[in-house]
Amino acid sequence: MIYNRKIMRLELSAEKALNGGYYYAELLLPAADYELKDAMQRTRAVGRENTVEVSIPECDILPKLQDIRLDTFSLDELNFLAKRLASLPNEELPVFYAVTEQIFGDADENENPISIKDLINCTYGLDTVPVAHNVSNLAELGRFAFENELLSDLDGIPESAVPFLNAEQIGRVQQKNDSGVFDGRLYIPTVQYDRPEEYDGVTLPDEEPKISDFAIRLLVSGTPAHTIGDPYEKAMWLSLPMETDIFNRYATVFNEADIGDCVYYGFDSVIPQITSDMFDSMRDIYTLNTLAQRISAMSETEQVKFKAALESERTDSIHDALNVAQNLWRYEFTAEPDTADAFFKKYILENTSTEFDSKWLENLLPRNEADRLLGRIGAAVTDYGVISARNGHLFKPVPYDEPEAKELKMQALTEEKLDVIEVLDRRALFSNGRLMPEQIPEGLYAYDLRHSDDGDRFCAIEPKVGVNHGGTVLMRDILDFGESGYIPLDEDTEPNFLGDEMTPSEFAEEEAQDETMQMGGM
Repeated sequence: MIYNRKIMRLELSAEKALNGGYYYAELLLPAADYELKDAMQRTRAVGRENTVEVSIPECDILPKLQDIRLDTFSLDELNFLAKRLASLPNEELPVFYAVTEQIFGDADENENPISIKDLINCTYGLDTVPVAHNVSNLAELGRFAFENELLSDLDGIPESAVPFLNAEQIGRVQQKNDSGVFDGRLYIPTVQYDRPEEYDGVTLPDEEPKISDFAIRLLVSGTPAHTIGDPYEKAMWLSLPMETDIFNRYATVFNEADIGDCVYYGFDSVIPQITSDMFDSMRDIYTLNTLAQRISAMSETEQVKFKAALESERTDSIHDALNVAQNLWRYEFTAEPDTADAFFKKYILENTSTEFDSKWLENLLPRNEADRLLGRIGAAVTDYGVISARNGHLFKPVPYDEPEAKELKMQALTEEKLDVIEVLDRRALFSNGRLMPEQIPEGLYAYDLRHSDDGDRFCAIEPKVGVNHGGTVLMRDILDFGESGYIPLDEDTEPNFLGDEMTPSEFAEEEAQDETMQMGGM
């Protein structure tokens, strides 16, 4: 479930297991289950959720929550309350404020904690309270009470006597009887509110249907041209990963020839770093599905590492995210350090004898050196911990004058082994992801492969592919794409994987040697 309306901001803290101090994370409610888990991951509290302390610095709908002490509560209870508050109709909100004001008043006066159970139950049954409209003061309330025969003491008084009545005094009596509250032009008789016991303090009410497991979800519909009525109203959630042959079944439901012809209105991912901005169009759903398969196959530890890698790499496309997922094993990660200083100390301990007393490091303030170390090894501090550069190392000793991080990252990229293929009767290297210009060794040229719409094969090689990107090839030759701007591939010309791997630098050197030998033989 996507909760677009966030009404409560939490600050979570969990004590560090080592060296004291706290991990911190911010969480906006209401939140999906995976968002709660992500907050636990950022506070390093998975498996010890009961150690997390929660404060409420901001609540748009119920500001008094910032100042009132709640009794013992769980994060699930607080999230459920936020869901209930966010879903209340506008006409019920004044009633909620009125009936809870009495609870808060008691708490302010007696300094007693508020029951989270009572707050949750106060979000139910609000529509049973008879709200009087256009009644904003005691005099108006008095006239309203007389006209509607609310006070039995006024029975039998003739209409002609009304001008002589003290309407304000009548209103005062009525308000006392009602425990009534004025809210703008509304009058709310809180005495008529009978708080239901929907929540027993143990099992939260089942408010919404359970969503099957997913890695990524899309809210999909047909195009306006092929949809009767509003396409958005006909939209359905597709949970990925999904068997690719099912895609076209959904396309048929939406009167489309292919799932790529559909449109999407919503995007949801269990990995917060993967957003709708990274997803180009429905034509790229097969790549998105492959990414979802990768995510689903990850353990929780791997997912945390994946989040850290995405944050470090600052990926901006689904293809880049998939490339990180496919090469996740090339990164080193440690969740414990949450600052450059903390990592610096851990790095020293990892490279120091076991007899070394770590207390010597407690007053060490290596701010500049900590940043320098991170720069030397190409690592980055993320919300989830510290992650290395691809093919880099976190705790391998490095000299003080190690090359800069940029050089290290480039070295790692150029030393990454890629598949050797044959395409268009030429040898080339293949990469699943996109390559940046700075990653391409001198003497080699990069071209993009395009997937067919069904994702079954490579159908073309082009200078640059946006949608249906199937990978990147590196070769020695400059290709001529003619007026069409692409070279079609068929069963005879599509890439043939030769079963070998080489780094781009090795390939460039070997191709240059072959070219020299050929020229020598001429």
